[in-house]
Order: sequence, then C-alpha cells, then structure tokens
Amino acid sequence: MLSGVLAAAGTAGAAPVDVTAKVKARPDLVAALEEACARVCRGNRREAHLLRVTAEPVGGGRFRVEGEAALRNRHVQSVPAGLGGLVGESLTLFDHTVRMRARGTLERASCVLVVESIALEQDPLGLSRLLAGEVGRRHRVERCGELLPAEPTPPPAGRRPRS
Repeated sequence: MLSGVLAAAGTAGAAPVDVTAKVKARPDLVAALEEACARVCRGNRREAHLLRVTAEPVGGGRFRVEGEAALRNRHVQSVPAGLGGLVGESLTLFDHTVRMRARGTLERASCVLVVESIALEQDPLGLSRLLAGEVGRRHRVERCGELLPAEPTPPPAGRRPRS
C-alpha cells in the first residue's frame, strides 16, 4: 500500500516536485494502494484514492517521497421489503474518509523505499493501529528508474553555473 502512495521520484530541483501523475500512470502502484485498502479499510464499498505524491532529491541517489491518500470506509445495505423498504432501496450504514499521509526515502540504486512515518487524520475507525507496523519497513518499488529522472551533472571544475 505504502509503496503505492510513496513510490515516485522527483527531478533535480531543490524543492519537492509533484509526481502524482507519474504514480497514477503506474497500474502496479495504484493496485498496491487498492490492495492495502482492501486489507485495512472497512465496509463493502471501501476504496482508496491517491491524492498527491511529491519527491525531493536529498543527495546520493536518494529521494524524500511524501504521499497522501484518501481511504474511504463505506458500507451500504439493502433495506428489506418487510421493513418498509422498496425493492432496490439501500441504506448507508457508515461513510467515512480517512486521510493518510506517509513519508519515506526511495533509493535509486536499489529501488528500495523505507517508510519513515505515517499519519492519519479523521480516523475514528482506528486504522492507524493497523498501519503502525509499516513504519520502518522496506518495500521494493519495481522499475523505479521509470519514475526517477537522471541525476544532474555538476558543472565542470573551475566553471560556475549560470544563474
């Protein structure tokens, strides 16, 4: 799941770069998020949505990656005709979205992502307990080179970069 939220890369700038579109374009990463939601989210109509992923080069071929996802917990039940319901009527028993923010470091050479932190907002269902074990875990991000740009080359010795 977290590899789906965090697996991304940036460009050679000093500021975080939005790479959400690159992550969303990778079906394997989106599937990882959806599979994780299937494990931790509640209800028969649960779903996960990737909201944002940024990456920032931190040197040595490593990138600080931060991601945000919405985990929708929803359960819809048909109303039995005997209880006054009409055929096809349904009742939403609960519908609550938890926002998850995760941060990690992705290393280019090994394509290994290390999860550093996870924070959940609006979590009355206690999903944070289920995700606490992810902090410190390592995830291999297949084909991370597709997401990571080439590292910048330093200017030749004795020459100053243009401003």
